[in-house]
Amino acid sequence: MSERSFATETGSIFYEVIEASAPRQEPTPTLVLLHNFMSSGRAAWGPLLDTLCVHWRILLPDLPGHGQSIGHPAGFNHRHIARQLAAWLEAEHAGHAHLAGCSSGGMLAQLLVAEGLMQPHTLTLVSTTHSTNPATSGHAGQLEPADFKAAPNWMEATARLHDPYHYEGYYEDVILAGFRRLRPETAIDLSLTTLAGFAMPACIIHGAADEFFPPAVAQRMAATMPDAELHLIPRQTHALLFRQPWRVAQIMVEFLDKHQ
Repeated sequence: MSERSFATETGSIFYEVIEASAPRQEPTPTLVLLHNFMSSGRAAWGPLLDTLCVHWRILLPDLPGHGQSIGHPAGFNHRHIARQLAAWLEAEHAGHAHLAGCSSGGMLAQLLVAEGLMQPHTLTLVSTTHSTNPATSGHAGQLEPADFKAAPNWMEATARLHDPYHYEGYYEDVILAGFRRLRPETAIDLSLTTLAGFAMPACIIHGAADEFFPPAVAQRMAATMPDAELHLIPRQTHALLFRQPWRVAQIMVEFLDKHQ
């Protein structure tokens, strides 16, 4: 594993490169993992890495403004973040890598495809949506940070992912405030018609009890994409990556194995 940094117009993207421990082919396929808002690459995907890095070379960034990355586009505009990620991926020669994203990371993954910034070999979307606009998604739910608490002291633990690399209070001042200001125009608002043009194999993994993006959203996404499979995990709510990482890893390995 090596730690690297990529300069952007607003700062730099910190990322890890984790080489495959038992590659099956040369060159080893690359898998890009994008984390959710308010988290970091290692915090979100860490429990899956031992499984995923057996046969895939992993690129694991902290999204702009998160973790050890410095700076972010104004308002955490997801389209601008996607452009920064695209420049980083080009520098890593990973424009056709396998791509996976959780929640906000899944939104960024879709924007990379929709904007023609990346042509991934496969696309894996965990606990995410194609739009935060109720008029587009058909769902009027609100995203409130307090509702994401999966354990006691969740906010304090999340702050520790960011503050040590910036300053005490950075998480609350910048990331939490940025999350609360997100709107469809700065997050994601893709039509199902756009998703119908996603030609690569896709794997959608979603909690059947997701309170933020109901399963009907994931079902419509899977039904619209030309080559998609849907995995609804019974009794699971949002942030499935944190609740059942072993199950997500198992599904991803089976899916990626089919599309080497």
